[in-house]
Amino acid sequence: MGSLPVVYRRCVGSRFFKARRGPAALFGVLFVLFALVLSITLPTWLSVGTGNPAGKTVTALTKDKEFRDEAARYFIEQLTENASSDELAKFDELESSITTKLDELAANDEFMAKVSDISDEIYDFFVNGIDETKIVEAKAVAQDVIAALGEVDPEFKNLEKEVDDWKGLELEPIDDGPDLKSIKDALNTIFWVSVMLTLVTGLLYLVWARSLRGGLLFLGITTLVLGVIDLVAAGAVRSAVVSSIDDTDRLASAAVPVAADSLLGPFRTIGTLWVVIGVIAVVSGIVIGRRRRVTVEAEPVASEPE
Repeated sequence: MGSLPVVYRRCVGSRFFKARRGPAALFGVLFVLFALVLSITLPTWLSVGTGNPAGKTVTALTKDKEFRDEAARYFIEQLTENASSDELAKFDELESSITTKLDELAANDEFMAKVSDISDEIYDFFVNGIDETKIVEAKAVAQDVIAALGEVDPEFKNLEKEVDDWKGLELEPIDDGPDLKSIKDALNTIFWVSVMLTLVTGLLYLVWARSLRGGLLFLGITTLVLGVIDLVAAGAVRSAVVSSIDDTDRLASAAVPVAADSLLGPFRTIGTLWVVIGVIAVVSGIVIGRRRRVTVEAEPVASEPE
């Protein structure tokens, strides 16, 4: 049993860590380049390449209390645009009740499932490149909202007739817009290619690296730096988007940060993961180096005759 670690080290040593500077430098540079591409494509792929990013954003918005409050306030402002002073006073009293009803709808799984289905249909329409007009059935969601508002004030039930006559959301193809399906397919291809090339060049670097310690330090520092880049980029994009909002538009001020956080969340997650992996690799490299140094220093002492 004691010889097993020795056999393992010899087996690994015969395949890796051949200490050839030229190939190690080449594959090290390639690893950094492909890992940089991966650090961009991986969170982008998670954000918009898998599933429905619009659905994720809608869910995030409906779950956000501040946005729901502002949405209720905006809804009342639109209803009372030409209202009299008496009607304004009435709607002011109803504001908190409307907000409560919106909170209840957001907490209702059945209602949120209907919203998600509508979002998925809209996403499929534009991403799959459907070239004809489509009507998305959204009456059920509108009816739920009117029913909830009718519990606040019976006058809202007057909108039921308009909802019953509503055909739904009419979607028309964008003839001169970008080909979203091709863009998504290209993103998926770039992502998987960058994954494979990053793994291959990382392994090839370890083949020609000088030692396990040096390999871990190089790979660790690289992933650590890329993680920091992802985190800084996500923060910078969010800051730029939020700063572009008109401060007087309260609904946008509540919605845009939530939507940005929803889409940029994968960048923060992957950035944090890169940082953790990088720290572990660097620390492991330092520990292995110290143990190796202690072993080398102890060998002459152990070989001295008594």
